[in-house]
Amino acid sequence: MRTLLIYPQFPQGFWSFEKSLALQDKKALFPPLGLITVAAILPQDWEFKLVDCAVRTVTEAEWEWAELVILSGMIVQQDDLLAQIREAKRRGKTVAVGGPYVTSTPEPAKAAGADYLILNEGEITLPMFVEAIDRGETSGRFSTSEKPDVTQTPIPRYDLLDLDAYSGLSVQFSRGCPFQCEFCDIIVLYGRKPRTKSPAQFLQELECLYHLGWRGTIMLVDDNFIGNKRNVKILLDELKTWQIQHDYPFSFTTEASIDLAKDPGLMDLMVECNFWSVFIGIETPDEDSLKVTQKFQNLRDPLLESIDTILRSGLQIQAGLIVGFDGEKTGAGDRIVEFVQQASIPTAMFGLLQALPNTALWHRLEKEGRLLPIQ
Repeated sequence: MRTLLIYPQFPQGFWSFEKSLALQDKKALFPPLGLITVAAILPQDWEFKLVDCAVRTVTEAEWEWAELVILSGMIVQQDDLLAQIREAKRRGKTVAVGGPYVTSTPEPAKAAGADYLILNEGEITLPMFVEAIDRGETSGRFSTSEKPDVTQTPIPRYDLLDLDAYSGLSVQFSRGCPFQCEFCDIIVLYGRKPRTKSPAQFLQELECLYHLGWRGTIMLVDDNFIGNKRNVKILLDELKTWQIQHDYPFSFTTEASIDLAKDPGLMDLMVECNFWSVFIGIETPDEDSLKVTQKFQNLRDPLLESIDTILRSGLQIQAGLIVGFDGEKTGAGDRIVEFVQQASIPTAMFGLLQALPNTALWHRLEKEGRLLPIQ
């Protein structure tokens, strides 16, 4: 099966980092880890070509070559994802779509012409899709409430990437987060019980990248890297040895919750493994807003003290910040700016509160009659 994997464009904005990438002579920040994992799960006698639309457009030769087009993306990529589905169907191609956007909101992709909807986590639903193809079925919807054992996930097909196009590469150790933030769809998509790969499995992925010639930054795209602290510490002990043996070819960045500050030993291990930064959802310094959104982990200790502890460990903080919580008092933006300056946070990423599909916030606003229809 000649399979064309397409990753849609991100709209221009803060999160697309065009100016920063231009300074590095790179096309995109990180590659589509989900799609190259899909390529690893699908039958390996299929042929694959990958087009990341942040890097380049699909060529006429690739459209002609493809028997099957597979797309994946996040909600922010929905416009281009739907446009790519329509273009593929205009060209008479069979189209399958999956990923977090389609899992949360499958109807627009179906309306755009997608033949197959591959929902939830692909370790379970991709084999269902392949079986349907083998039976000659020309359409289908494949979903599951089961969470896969990620220790069985194969090494992503990093060989499909143009490595030179990216500022950093991506790997994953765990899925899921133990917390219950009202606005977050991670716990809806991947659950509140973090599932981790084995250290040996993770190090095999690093070996793959090492032998492909990559040197530089790697992003651990875990929803909350420290969600399972026991397994993370086991990993870091082995990663530290691997880094020493390979003369530290990689530096790491990841996402974690603020309670990282309560574990000095864990922070020390991260620094020893050459972690240099961590993205943390600070959201707001307003305690009333944190209570409304059920971000209780940010209320257990003073935020400024926790941030200072993490910074002093040697980790730089990239902070996610949100305005628009229910009951928010006037001047929230000014308070956030003052807080960022006081905390010495070098990278602060601001956003408006979004009611993502199927989150607790979504259901609450729906019950209160405050949601507009999905366009």
